[in-house]
Amino acid sequence: MISEKLGKNIKQLIGDSSGVMFLIGLFLLVIFIIMAVFAPYIAPYSPIKPTGAQLLPPQVGHIMGTDNLGYDVFSRVIYGSRMAFSIAFIATIIAAAIGIPTGLIVGYVGGKLDSVVTMIMDSIYTFPGLILAIAIAAMLGQGLINISLSIAVVYIPTYYRVIRSQVATIKSELYVEGAKAIGAKPKTILSKYILPNVLPSTIVVLSMNIADAIMTEAGLSFLGLGIAPPTPDWGYDLSKGQQFILQNDWWLVVFPGLAIILIVLGFSMFSEGLNEYLNPNIGEKR
Repeated sequence: MISEKLGKNIKQLIGDSSGVMFLIGLFLLVIFIIMAVFAPYIAPYSPIKPTGAQLLPPQVGHIMGTDNLGYDVFSRVIYGSRMAFSIAFIATIIAAAIGIPTGLIVGYVGGKLDSVVTMIMDSIYTFPGLILAIAIAAMLGQGLINISLSIAVVYIPTYYRVIRSQVATIKSELYVEGAKAIGAKPKTILSKYILPNVLPSTIVVLSMNIADAIMTEAGLSFLGLGIAPPTPDWGYDLSKGQQFILQNDWWLVVFPGLAIILIVLGFSMFSEGLNEYLNPNIGEKR
């Protein structure tokens, strides 16, 4: 019974354009997750130890070549996926852990609290995300947690705005009014009646923010505000590789850049397909 239902859902996904997008995105993400989890078994060399020859083009033994320090580019790309996922997930979890409860409480209470908190969140939201992350990262310094915090601040208003707007609408629904009438406490109303109805939207926002966080982290590392070398990081490798473009050492930039493009594309397609699946009326013609 379960297998038949699962097979029916898969066929329905494959037959829909949003489902194809979802599956392609999922496929790309699975590849990068495997790279991150099994990096020690996939990478042929240590990402922080020179292999000998410097600036070797892609060839047998070094399928993505080596950099100016003799590091194997393929091994650094593989291990770089760990850093990208780590920072993106930590930043997104911090942002969601602050933004979602704040949006729930403020959207439910309303009044002056709503005006003050919304004004603060809107001020953060309208500020260019990368510039804000650069400013915070410059104050906090390098490191996994510091960079994650710098990126998390940028995305807190996103969760707040999504949750608050939905709570403001849902709190006037009949089932919520009925819960109030029978004497349910605000904590119970928020956790049992409102939160389950707003969570599906946050799943889509979550996956989109992870993709954006990966790009922001790469931008910070490119500017020298990310993870300290020689830790493998795609943004840092891009920054270092651009110095050798004029020497026609293209592989130093192409492969880290391609990794960023593919993982962001995977998350974008996954979230877009998921959004259309959860909200089937989006793609309908009126």
